[in-house]
Amino acid sequence: MQVKGVVTDSTGAPLPGATISQTGGEKKSMAADEEGRFSLSVPLNAKLRISMTGFESKVVTVSGPTLRVILKSTATTMKDFVVTGYGTQRKDLVTGSVATMKMDEDRRNFPTTSVGNLLAGQFPGVFVSTPSGIPGSAPSIRVRVGTSFNNQAALFVIDGIISTADDFNNLSAIDIDNISVLKDAAAAAVYGARAAGGVIVITTRRGALGLASINYSYNTGFSKRGKNAERTSAIETGEIYNRLNPGSSSMWSQSDFDYFKKINNGWGYDQLNEVYNDPNISSHNLSVSGGSEKIKYFISGAYVKEDAMMKNLTYDRYNFRANITADITPRLQAFTSVQMYNGLTYGPPNTAVAANPNDLYRKQLLWQPEQPIWTDGGNPIDYGWIANVGAETRGDGGYIKRNWLSPTINVRLQYKVPGIPGLSASGQFFKSYFNTRGKAFETLYDMWVMKTTGVRQISTNDADRIALKKSSQIGKSYLQENYSWMTSHTLNFALNYDSTFGLHHVKAMLLYEKSDWSAGGITSSRDNFPVIVKDQWWATSGDRLDSYNGGSTEQNNGRRSWVGQLSYDFDGKYIAAFSYRYDGSMQFAPERRWGFFPSVSAGWIISKEKFFSGVNGIQFLKLRASTGLTGNDLVGGWQWQQSYANGSSAFFGTNPKTNVGVTYGPIVNKDLTWEKSRSYNAALEANFLDHYNASLEFYKVKTYDILGKRLASVPPTFSRNLPDANYGEMESKGVELTLGMNRNIGNFKYYVNANAGYGVAKYNIRDENISYPWQKTVGNNVSRVVTRVVTGMLRTQADVDAFVSKNPGYKYYGIAPQPGQLTYKDISGPNNTPDGKIDDWDFEVVKANSNPVTVGLNLGAEWKGFGLQASFGGNFRQYRMVNNLVDGNVEWNRMWRDWYTDGWTPENPNAGLPRRYSANDGTRRVTNDASTFWSKEASFLRLRFLAASYSLPSSLTSKAGIRGLRFFFNGSNLFVISKFGKQYYDPEMADGFTYPIMKAFNFGAVLSL
Repeated sequence: MQVKGVVTDSTGAPLPGATISQTGGEKKSMAADEEGRFSLSVPLNAKLRISMTGFESKVVTVSGPTLRVILKSTATTMKDFVVTGYGTQRKDLVTGSVATMKMDEDRRNFPTTSVGNLLAGQFPGVFVSTPSGIPGSAPSIRVRVGTSFNNQAALFVIDGIISTADDFNNLSAIDIDNISVLKDAAAAAVYGARAAGGVIVITTRRGALGLASINYSYNTGFSKRGKNAERTSAIETGEIYNRLNPGSSSMWSQSDFDYFKKINNGWGYDQLNEVYNDPNISSHNLSVSGGSEKIKYFISGAYVKEDAMMKNLTYDRYNFRANITADITPRLQAFTSVQMYNGLTYGPPNTAVAANPNDLYRKQLLWQPEQPIWTDGGNPIDYGWIANVGAETRGDGGYIKRNWLSPTINVRLQYKVPGIPGLSASGQFFKSYFNTRGKAFETLYDMWVMKTTGVRQISTNDADRIALKKSSQIGKSYLQENYSWMTSHTLNFALNYDSTFGLHHVKAMLLYEKSDWSAGGITSSRDNFPVIVKDQWWATSGDRLDSYNGGSTEQNNGRRSWVGQLSYDFDGKYIAAFSYRYDGSMQFAPERRWGFFPSVSAGWIISKEKFFSGVNGIQFLKLRASTGLTGNDLVGGWQWQQSYANGSSAFFGTNPKTNVGVTYGPIVNKDLTWEKSRSYNAALEANFLDHYNASLEFYKVKTYDILGKRLASVPPTFSRNLPDANYGEMESKGVELTLGMNRNIGNFKYYVNANAGYGVAKYNIRDENISYPWQKTVGNNVSRVVTRVVTGMLRTQADVDAFVSKNPGYKYYGIAPQPGQLTYKDISGPNNTPDGKIDDWDFEVVKANSNPVTVGLNLGAEWKGFGLQASFGGNFRQYRMVNNLVDGNVEWNRMWRDWYTDGWTPENPNAGLPRRYSANDGTRRVTNDASTFWSKEASFLRLRFLAASYSLPSSLTSKAGIRGLRFFFNGSNLFVISKFGKQYYDPEMADGFTYPIMKAFNFGAVLSL
C-alpha cells in the first residue's frame, strides 16, 4: 500500500531530510522532502525506521495510509538540511561556507525591535554591532572583512526574494524558522552582482500537519541605560572652570559654591533626570499553525513597543503574516505568503538645539549643572540660549513623527513533471510596497526669564519671573508633511532536478529572474500660524509666500539574471558543485551591463572511506574547498549617461529678472562596470567523541575593478568633474573556528557552542595624494592605526627646563613646552629627518592592523521543564581612541570626572592625565589631539542574551484544557566584561557621552492551545 506521512520535531516543525527506511522484508529507503513529507509503497504492518542526525530514531508500524512521526531532539546544533540560496542542501553535502541558526522559542521572545540583534555571537565571521538605545535602532551587520572603497553591505534574502536590511530587521522574530549566512563565493555566487558582502538567507515558518496550534505570548519589563563616562558634579565643574579661566568675570564665586552645595548635595541641576522616562520594551505575539494533507498554514500577528528614557521618544511596530502551503494536485504545490509591517516613531523636533535624539541626549547629559530647566510650576526657564533643552524633549517645540507601511505578497508554484522522476518546474512572483508618511510640527515657545543672583544662581520660583522670551531654535513656526513610496516586484521561473542513480546523486537548477523597482516622494510645508499655533493645516498661513514644496526624483531601476547550479556526489562521499549567475543591471551602459559570476567547489567526506573505519572517536570528517566570483553594483551607477545640474543664474539684456543656469555634471564614463571579488575558501569539519563538533576555515578574497575617484591634475580653468573609474584593488584573508558540545545525561540536556573569527584587509591599488610618508596606504592594512607617539609628560618646571635643554627649539605645532603637557616623538621633517618640531610630519604607524578577533559563546541547558540559555558576543584585541573625553567637552558643561580626580595641576603633578586647557585656549590641542596616550585596549565580552524559562508539566496543563504554559525571563545586554568599560565607558559606544546601549529585563509567558 502507498503510505504518506510527515516527520516533525516536538514543536510540529517539519524535519526535511529525515530518513525513512523499511526494516525487514524488501529494503526500501527515502528522505523526507523540504516539508518533512514522504510517500513509500510498503505492505500493511510493515516496520519503518525514521532517523535523523540530532534526533532519536523511531520505529513505527504501518497501520494505515497516513502517518505522522514525531522525533525527539537529542541535540541543538545539527540539522540535516540547510538553506543555500535558491534551494536546500543536505548539511553533510554542503561544499560552500554556510552557517545556520534555527530559531527557538526563547529567541522569538527576545526583547528587541530589530531581529538583527539575534545574530550577534552566533556565527564566526559575522560582525553584529550593538545599537544605541534609541527606540527602533538596528545593528550594523557585516559578513567577513570588507574589501572595497565603497559600500559592500550584506545582501538579505527572505523566502527566496532579495530584500533589504530594513525588511530583515522589521521581521517579527516569531515568524522566523531559520537563518543561513552564505559567506564564500561557492555559497553566494547564485546572487552574483550583489553578493560580494555575503548573503543572509531567512526562511519564515510554515504550517505543519495536524490540528490547529495556537500560541500567544506576552512580555514586558524595564530597561536600564548602559555606562556613559562618569561626569563631574556642579561643584567639581565649578572648580575646574575657575582653574582654567583665572580672572574671568564668569568665575564661580564662593556664594555660587555655597548655593549649589544645597542643590542635590552638590550635584546641581540634572537636565536628563528632569525629562527621564522609565524605558521598556513590551510585546504581544499570536500565531496559529496547523493543516491537513492538502493545506497547511501559519498565521501570525505581533506588536512591539519601545519607550526611551527621554520623554516623547517612542517606537511602535505591528506585524502580520499568513503563510499557506497547498497541494492543489498530487503534482502541483502552491505557497502563498502575505505579510505586512507598520512602524511608527515619535520624537523631538530637528532644530538648531539638536539634529537627532543622540545630540539631544548628549546635551542633556552634559548641560551646565548650574542651570535649572523648569520653574517650580513646570515652565521652561530661559538660561540665555536659543532654547531650553528640556522643553525641546518635553515637546514644547513640537515633534517629528513617522509612519511607514510595507505590505508584500509572495506566491510560488511548483509542478512535478510527469515521466521524469526528480524534475520539477516552478514560478515565483513577489510584489512589495513601501509607503512612508512623515510629519514635522516645529514651533517657537515662551521661556521664562527669571531673577538671577550673580552670574549663575537662577531662581525657580514662579513669582520671580522677570519677562517672557521667545525661543529662537527655528526662524518661524511651521508644519511640514512628506510622503515617499517605493514599489518593487520580482518574477522568476526555474527548473529543478534531483535524482539518484545507484551511488550517483545529481542535483541541478536553472533559473531566470527579473526584478524592477521605482520610487518617488513629495514634501509640502507652511510657515506661520495667523490665529492659533496648532499641528493642523487649517491653522497655517494661506499666503503662498509662506508655502514651499519639494519632492524627490522619480526613479526606476531593474535587473535581469540567469542562474544555474549543478551538484554531484558519489555515495555521499565525493562532492562537486558548480554555480553561476549572469546578471544584467541598468546601472551600467548596455555594452557593460552584463556580468558573469561563477563558482566551483568540492568536498571529501573522509570519514566514509574504508581506511577510516578503524579510526575511533571521530564520527564525521569532511574537507571542502571552493573558489568563485561575486560582484557589487552599489557603486554609484548611471554615470554612463550625461547628467546636468543647476548652474549660476545670470542676467540677459536689460530685463532685471535672473535666468536659471544649467551646467554639465561629471564627465561621462561609459566603461563603468561591476566591482568583482574572487574568493578562495578551505575548511575542515568534524564530529567527534559522540557529542562534539568543530570546524576550521580559511579564506582569501581579492576585489578588483573597484570604482573610485582618480586623483589627476587638471588645469584650474577646467570646469568639469572627472568621472569615477574601475581601477582599485584590495584583498583580505581570515580564519574562522567553531567548537561545540551537546550532551544528554538522563533528563538533563546541555550544550556549549563557541566561535571565533579574525580577518584583515589591505589596499593593493589605490590612488593616493601623499604629502607625508605615513599617508601611504597601498600595501598596508585598512585598519592600521596611524597617530602621534607620546614620549612622556612634563610634570614640573624642572622637567620643562631639562626637556628644552635636551630638545632646543622643540614646539608642538608652534606651542612651547609647559608643565603638564605631553611630549611627542619627533619622527621626521621635510628633509625626512627629525627637525625638532612636532607637526604633520610626525605621525607613525603604531599598529599594523587593529582588526579585532570576534568571538561568540552560546550555552544552554534543560531539565524537567526548566530551561536556560545564554549568548555572549565580543571583540578581543580591539582598540579605541578616548580623546573624545576632552576634545569638544567644554569646561562650562559637565566633564569626564577624571579631569577632576586625576588631571594635572601644579598641586597634583603626578596625575595620570595631562594638563586640561580651556575650550577657548588655542593651546588645547597639545592635550586634545589623538595620540598613543589616548589609544586604549578595549576588548570586551558582552552577555547579549539570557533566557530562563519553566514549562508546566503536561499533567497539569491537560487538566486545564491547554497544550502548554511556559513562563520566562529574557534579558539583553545585561553586562559587559571589559577593563575599558570599567575605566571609561561601554566599549561599543561611539564615545563616552553618546546615547547608551540599553539593558533590558523582561518577563513573560507563552500560552499554547
